[in-house]
Amino acid sequence: MLDLVRARRPGLKAELSFLDLALPAPARVLAASRGRVVLVPLLLNTGYHVTVDLPAVRAAAPHPDIRQAAPLGPDPLPAAALADRLAEAGPAAGGRGSSGPDAVVLAAAGSTDPAAGADTEVMAGLLGRRLGRPVVAGYLCANAPSPAEAVRSLRAAGPRRGGGGPPG
Repeated sequence: MLDLVRARRPGLKAELSFLDLALPAPARVLAASRGRVVLVPLLLNTGYHVTVDLPAVRAAAPHPDIRQAAPLGPDPLPAAALADRLAEAGPAAGGRGSSGPDAVVLAAAGSTDPAAGADTEVMAGLLGRRLGRPVVAGYLCANAPSPAEAVRSLRAAGPRRGGGGPPG
């Protein structure tokens, strides 16, 4: 994505940073930045990173002209990108020329912020409508079901193609 931004906006300085477990951290990138800066969270929902982490980074930055964009989702465009990634993964994942899976689990980090969970459920619904099959959110922490629980639940329900959302 960074390469696309740089190619489409060659006069714009675009840098990459990470909030967790990878470097460089946003604070380090912002410390080296000058002028107007826009933080663009590449996240599919609101939640702790968007509402707490990034505002704290902005507040601690050495210059005040920093704005924060909204997260990428929930939105039909990331849903389309996720559907394309499934298609690229091949027939077992729903690739072109295949009937693909009966259902999909959208694995999300999870959050104690109820808005983040709601956004993830909306994103699962958008992806489900795009794929024409059930998509259920599975959370790595702070929410239920886990991805493994979501898979077990879908298998137990025996989903059939066409619902676009969780099996009812």
